[in-house]
Amino acid sequence: MTKKRSKCLFVVFSILLVICLIASFVNFMYPFTINGNYYSYSNFVSNLKLGEDIGKTYRIVYRADLPEGEAKANYDNLRDSTKDELKSILQSEGYEDVTASRYGDDSILIQVGNILSIDDENEIADLIGAPATISFSTNSDNSEPFAGAKDIEEVYASSYYDQESAENVYIVVIDFKDEMIDSIAESTADGGTVYIYFGDTEFTQMDLGSSAISNGVIYMQSDDFASLATANTIANRIKTGMLDLELTTLESDTITPTYGVGANIWIAVAMAVFVLIGFIFLIVRYKHLGWLACFNLLFFITISLFLLQSIPLVHINFAGMIGFLIAFIFIIDSFISIFEKAKEHYNQNTKLYIAMKLAQSETLTKTFVTNVGLMIVGLISLFMPSLAIQSFGWVTFVMSFVSIFCVQVLNRLFIKMYLPFNSTDGKKCNFHKGGQDA
Repeated sequence: MTKKRSKCLFVVFSILLVICLIASFVNFMYPFTINGNYYSYSNFVSNLKLGEDIGKTYRIVYRADLPEGEAKANYDNLRDSTKDELKSILQSEGYEDVTASRYGDDSILIQVGNILSIDDENEIADLIGAPATISFSTNSDNSEPFAGAKDIEEVYASSYYDQESAENVYIVVIDFKDEMIDSIAESTADGGTVYIYFGDTEFTQMDLGSSAISNGVIYMQSDDFASLATANTIANRIKTGMLDLELTTLESDTITPTYGVGANIWIAVAMAVFVLIGFIFLIVRYKHLGWLACFNLLFFITISLFLLQSIPLVHINFAGMIGFLIAFIFIIDSFISIFEKAKEHYNQNTKLYIAMKLAQSETLTKTFVTNVGLMIVGLISLFMPSLAIQSFGWVTFVMSFVSIFCVQVLNRLFIKMYLPFNSTDGKKCNFHKGGQDA
């Protein structure tokens, strides 16, 4: 490989690494709009799903009762559909780490992980806090409602471009079932106001003017709908009044981390210090090759973070953090094995570029077997009943896989890129003829 090509490759990989680091650790607003809305980017670290021992979890337990007239034989199916709908509502609001499950004989348990602030808790409580049946009436006291939850086909947020104001307008569309079109048109023939109620509490009201709802669709519009996300939140709130079962909140609380409120911060700091120590050791011990290994390790960390935050089943708890440290130690050990073997050959008067090639060839089996062994341990851990052990399994399995790629592919490529700049001078790698370190 020529020096010119090596320089180009180092520049390309450096740019790629900067992009990976930004994607892994930086949150930012996109400098452009999509349909008039500004959106933000959430980094890989923020998207990691934390276990309850290091991340706060918001927990709600509902008693789920059959609506009047519903057969008991349908209860289990209705409970499943209700919990799935609650989970879907929360996920559409950006809470990805949601679990919904049956609880006891007549309840539903909702848990939302990765709660970062009191605002998140309040938002969840406001959104699904105490669902009540939705109803629609032309009377302000909610007497004689003309439609209810079972009459709705679909609710969703939408937008259209208003030519007059030259702005996007955001709305919530409530689409009733086809068989309701005529009766709704008859009930709203005089126009006026439609009142939307959750239980006995008025949620909002719509002014129809003098027109009836002739097509079975209500278009909710408000100055408060500043974005599609805001309108979607209202749509989701309406969906909570359309659930198959009637829910009563039995308890709700926030589960603080086992190791303390700031556990995730302190663990992250400890991990960063550990990684920094590893970098310093490699640089002091192997100089240029140490810098090259650190360059490689940054790819190892960012690729691992991307994969771990991408897999829905992965929750990082304290055991998972231990798995990260073990995988990090293993990949550093792989670099040490290669560099020490190269030093051994160089000390025997072998030229540097030949020593590096021999070292990579002779340590191939050792580094491969070591990482595959850790991968197998991780794979076995995935089938254990303990969530803590499963977290350890996911982290070690994923990071061992990435380690093999970084050691056997990237490291070979980076050394090949480095040798055109220094193919003979072992002192730049802290190698010395005769086996004596400086």
